[in-house]
Amino acid sequence: MNAPLHAMPPVDDAQGPRPEAAVFGEWNTSNLGDRGIHHGVLQFLAECGWGARSYGISTLTPVPADAAFRPASVVAPGRMGRVLGRVPPLKRVLRGARQRVRIAALSSRLRQSHALVVGGGALLSDANLHFPQSLVRLARCARRLGKPLLCLGCGIEGEWSAQGERMIGEFLAACDVIAVRDCATAGRLTGVLGAPPPVFGDFCLWEAGVVEGGGTGQPRQAYAINVSQLPRAWTAQQEHYEAALVALINRLARRAEAQRAGIRIFTTGTVEDARAARRVFAQIDAVGAELHLPDNLAQLSSLLRTSALAVSTRLHSAVLALAEHTPVVGFSAGPKLRDFLSTLGIGRCAYDVADQPQLADWLAQANFGELYAEQRRALVHAPVWADRARVRRSLELLAGAVTACK
Repeated sequence: MNAPLHAMPPVDDAQGPRPEAAVFGEWNTSNLGDRGIHHGVLQFLAECGWGARSYGISTLTPVPADAAFRPASVVAPGRMGRVLGRVPPLKRVLRGARQRVRIAALSSRLRQSHALVVGGGALLSDANLHFPQSLVRLARCARRLGKPLLCLGCGIEGEWSAQGERMIGEFLAACDVIAVRDCATAGRLTGVLGAPPPVFGDFCLWEAGVVEGGGTGQPRQAYAINVSQLPRAWTAQQEHYEAALVALINRLARRAEAQRAGIRIFTTGTVEDARAARRVFAQIDAVGAELHLPDNLAQLSSLLRTSALAVSTRLHSAVLALAEHTPVVGFSAGPKLRDFLSTLGIGRCAYDVADQPQLADWLAQANFGELYAEQRRALVHAPVWADRARVRRSLELLAGAVTACK
């Protein structure tokens, strides 16, 4: 990844102060994928001539520069959150009331911004109205303040409720620019928007990094296996998924031992994932295997940068691996990872949990260097870069127009 930017207030350059974007996303979670998106959003906006201030989309509050870098071990749901999680209708009502109060309190800050940006992640998902209640408040605030509203690099997970669909539809109707994360999301939104939106890709994967290729020259002797707690829709498959992972790792460990390579079990930062990773680690037969529970993005990126292969369950374990020039194989219960890899032209490298025997057979003899070369060729020619260039140009023009009006 490019150098991280923790906070980007408006800065002066040769042309004067940059316009400011108020950027909303899941920035203050323990998930390292969210932190990677945060870095990518800030850097993309900077390259387009914008400064930025960050806000949590779930909380509708400012995010301090250090909030996104708390160790995962200190992030856990509070008692009230656990109680409300057992009563979804009450949770929706209280969240709706809270979001109305918070967006009103935030309006004076947002009035000073020149655009509102919702960036990255599965923010167009319903999940008991978790995101839609914030999205609709942002849409109404943007209209009231007369600010441009942009939705960039967002995806969809799961089905929408009727109420969630209305809220997300209202948000999208208020957006001046929409560019989604993957082709599956574009297909879902075609009926809502009347035409397919541009496919932007993920903020953690950059054009320049893909084109440069080659990696760092560091030795790559380990196989990195990502373990996670499956999303709620697939919780019933957790035990089967972990058993399949153990079988896959034990098979891959035989190749690793013959090649004097290592096995690394790793997570992308969440407490729930750490529990699953420890269970899997306790069951594998790989001699000298390592358990990695990274607290920050630098640790995760370093692990991936020095691995010969990443077997990924979570989307951003794959995206960050590709950003570090490491070949990726997807292994997941849901469609999100397959959808994204397919968008990049490498969908054949995505496997369902039920396909574990076929994946194990393939990994036992695959040439990982050739796999990376194949994936890089696909990435270089992926259509997302042309769409991203058009979005980049739109933001540059908007920044220029704002600056000219000052």
